[in-house]
Amino acid sequence: MLIPENLDQESFEEILQKALKQVPLLSSQWTNLNPSDPGVMLLELFSWYKEVQQYHLNVIGREHELAYLKLLGASPRPVQPARTCLALTGWGKVPAGSVFYADQIPFETMQPVTVAKAQPTLLGRGDGPVVDCRNFLRSQGRMEFSPFGTEENPESSFVLYFDQPLPAGEPLGLYLQLKTTERRSVDYTSFQSYVAFHGEYFDGAGYRPFAVLQDGTQGFFHSGLLSFQLPADALHQKNSQGYPVHFVVDRGSYVVAPVITALWFNAVEGIQKKTGCRIQRCVRSQEGSYPFVPDALYLSGNTRVYGVEGEKRISLPWREGSGGVLEVLSGSPEEVELVSWDDSMGDYQHLGEAYGLGEFTLDLQRKDLEADSLVLYVKESDGCWYRWRQVEDFYDSHPDSRHYRFDSQEGILQFGDGEHGMAPEGELALMSWAVCQGALGNIQPGELQNPNSHLSVRLRNILPAWGGQDVETVEECYRRVEREFKQPCRCVTLADFEEAVRSTPGVPVKRVRAFLRKEAPNQVFVALETYGDNHTLNPGCLDNLRRAVLSRVMVGTKVNFLPPSYVELKVYAEISLKPQQSDKRQMVYQAFSDYFEDEKIGFGAVLRKNDLLDYLYTLPCVSRVEALDLSFSGSNAVLRNGDVFLQDHCLPAVGSLNITIRTDES
Repeated sequence: MLIPENLDQESFEEILQKALKQVPLLSSQWTNLNPSDPGVMLLELFSWYKEVQQYHLNVIGREHELAYLKLLGASPRPVQPARTCLALTGWGKVPAGSVFYADQIPFETMQPVTVAKAQPTLLGRGDGPVVDCRNFLRSQGRMEFSPFGTEENPESSFVLYFDQPLPAGEPLGLYLQLKTTERRSVDYTSFQSYVAFHGEYFDGAGYRPFAVLQDGTQGFFHSGLLSFQLPADALHQKNSQGYPVHFVVDRGSYVVAPVITALWFNAVEGIQKKTGCRIQRCVRSQEGSYPFVPDALYLSGNTRVYGVEGEKRISLPWREGSGGVLEVLSGSPEEVELVSWDDSMGDYQHLGEAYGLGEFTLDLQRKDLEADSLVLYVKESDGCWYRWRQVEDFYDSHPDSRHYRFDSQEGILQFGDGEHGMAPEGELALMSWAVCQGALGNIQPGELQNPNSHLSVRLRNILPAWGGQDVETVEECYRRVEREFKQPCRCVTLADFEEAVRSTPGVPVKRVRAFLRKEAPNQVFVALETYGDNHTLNPGCLDNLRRAVLSRVMVGTKVNFLPPSYVELKVYAEISLKPQQSDKRQMVYQAFSDYFEDEKIGFGAVLRKNDLLDYLYTLPCVSRVEALDLSFSGSNAVLRNGDVFLQDHCLPAVGSLNITIRTDES
């Protein structure tokens, strides 16, 4: 980041004295340099003026700081709501947007969910034994169940049994907690799932498919919420173990087989905010009606409908039809917006009037508004409402641009000056807004309480809430940009390629090395070893690597991803053990395997006999190493002076151990 120059370094007296010293050099006739001289008076005036100018030049306002940040490709982040997962018990439907509280901190459900009386009882796989998950549900202990077998014995499906039939035609939620090999916090938004799967329910005669509404696990790869729904005419039947639900992999395979360590049924995602007004966009169906989802705000009874014509919004008469649809009584626009609001949170649908004045501002009187939730309408001179778009600044705005800016730190709406952004004229209304408490929403498990009494459910948040952040200040944004500039975003050096592979979401990297070959110009070779099956590169791994790495590569550079080639080592050793350690023979054998399989020995390593000798002497049972020799099979290494030099894409593997172990009787 550029270090700002200090332009305000000279005082008035320093400026004046510097000017007076220039007088003899410019004029030999100007000899009176006393304050009474008119020329000196002018020098004092301009010295004062220069001091004032440099002071103002040196002061950068917040508007300038934001502009400089934009040049760096950044802007202060608005408040970010925390998220968590809720497990519900009881019965009934919980619409999206239902509010729960942790003390005074509100959380809303992000999807509708039906709380079923059924509970999971057993987990099974193929013809193998079942795992009873009721003990976990009662005691919140820990279980380990591999739904698709192991890497050595993979299975294509598993079954989950319930004690009662699942309701038909209702959205259901199942949260799965899975063991992971990731050693860092991972953002899976760019991750491409390794497998595709479908779900089935048992109807007495066989298994029938059901709809998977949301797969937060991305193919059972990591912990997440799995939302699904049985068909409306489904009859969930029982077999000898219970009421089964089947999950079947259609294509793909895992590098590391997933392991379920916990599960919760009747689960739903929660987000830390409370919505005062929300817009739901509805598209006209072939029948002429508008399907919609009746969320919690809609059920509160305060609703309007607007027809959509570009930026124009026209208020329309409507009524609710049967089967969750809206019926518009006048006209038939392609899209309508359903606006629902909560009177108890304040009336932002009547913000007041604007009179076409440039740089108009409006204080919303609260600083906990979530910027991403705001949607502004302005009722203009033709009597129609127009939707205005929120922007970061007005530099790209034109005189006819319906743009506004929201200052998250101050809670103020700002408008253009008429040249850069239209000056609003007419009634202003917020048709969508929500409040959020940022980092305060990162609560611990179990802190959420029951909602309003009209919902017959109990709940608790099964995970600590994560992701809540306060509004980022300009100073914090500059520090973040400085940190990000130090992180490589392009693959230039070999170390950049290795770091890009390690940071690829969903690729369980154990060891990696990037290298060049003289016979292949403009090509980079990346050898990597993953956990689990690592003799070949899983197609899912390759897809994710290409998505993450190739976008960072310079034009004209080809990248080749290689699986490891293992060089089988042959070890000959004669070792004497201490008399009191004569039973430690197995420890010696295990030590050789541990040494060569250690992740510190990377691709293309040099296996030095002296290093192995030093390692053996660290074993408490070893008295003397009387002989030690290394060799190998194949052509992927070179033997020099007793040391083994592996090629760039090779790793060591223990082939044969010819070890003689004696007990030192001396």
